[in-house]
Amino acid sequence: MNKDIKIGLLIPKSQQYPTLDRDFMRGLKLNNLDVKFYVESIGIGSDEKIIIEKIQKLNLQEDINIVVGFFGHYNMSRVFEYASNNDILLIAADLGATMPYGTTTYKGVYLNSLGLTESCYQLGNYLTAKKYKKIASATSYYDSGYGLLSAIEHAFTENTNFSGHYVTPFIPREDEAIHMNQNITAQEPDAVFAFYSGLYADENADFINQNKIAQKYPFYVTPFFINNKILEQFKSNPHELYIVGSWMQNSTQDSDFETAYEETYSGVPTVFSVLGYENGLILKNILTQSNFNTNTSNLIDHINKINIEGPRGTIQFDQDTNRTIYNNHIYKLNLDTLSNISFEKIETLVNVGSFIKAITSHKEPVQVTGWQNAYLCH
Repeated sequence: MNKDIKIGLLIPKSQQYPTLDRDFMRGLKLNNLDVKFYVESIGIGSDEKIIIEKIQKLNLQEDINIVVGFFGHYNMSRVFEYASNNDILLIAADLGATMPYGTTTYKGVYLNSLGLTESCYQLGNYLTAKKYKKIASATSYYDSGYGLLSAIEHAFTENTNFSGHYVTPFIPREDEAIHMNQNITAQEPDAVFAFYSGLYADENADFINQNKIAQKYPFYVTPFFINNKILEQFKSNPHELYIVGSWMQNSTQDSDFETAYEETYSGVPTVFSVLGYENGLILKNILTQSNFNTNTSNLIDHINKINIEGPRGTIQFDQDTNRTIYNNHIYKLNLDTLSNISFEKIETLVNVGSFIKAITSHKEPVQVTGWQNAYLCH
């Protein structure tokens, strides 16, 4: 490639995951792109004015027409509209923690998402198929402000529904572990859907270590639920713990990406590393296929045809939504005789994109509630 090719990078910061920006960059650079990067910070990813200003600076001051970024969800349509109107190719990544009702598809704007709401929706279908009738939810005050509960509820039928919700207060009570145990036990659920992130996941690990609630019921969780405290607890008391997602480190999925990452950086990749790697892989492919011609129309022609393999499976963009669509999986947390922990992929939830297409094509006005900042970036 040619060092004259300039790529703009927009990356948020996160107090919950302070290495988010580093992990994303490491994943992206693992593709050995011989280009010049121009990196700009976008705070916690909640202010569309700042993001637009940074894109404007990259485009007008540095003459950059290819931007790769990790974004939140609030008012992103304004960002996408600006990029599209100014002939800028924007390859965005996000965690997909909200329901993107009525999202417009913009020419030249492509979204590669972790798809948390899609994962939760497919989990709802999976629990319904297992004929579970009562599902308890457990989450934090912070995490409950996103769209994960709404997503799983979209999949429930009359025979499967929430038996109740347990939400840890923003400032937990001294006996919070007891309250959690009493609330969930009183529901007599068939399973528990639990999602926590960052310091709230650490907090939750302390609670369930005290009340042993995870040993009473099958727990179905998102990847951010898992942390070192949970894993250590699991070693002491193995129980039914399942993770739903499109990727999980140290799993039985293809590990070529993980091996290359660990050899290069002497550390394990995170979901932020995966998103960075995939966006870099997309960028590398379209630049190569276009013979390094950075004309936006030319790049769009190639990105619309992209069909390559990545850590989560085939990377291609749906022609109606300009979004990637990945299968999700159910992983079971396992402990072998040597006390080694692994995530065994026990089910594949085939994703044809019907959920995200239905949500993005929703025409009725929807009152957007919850937090404005990008998930995990407070």
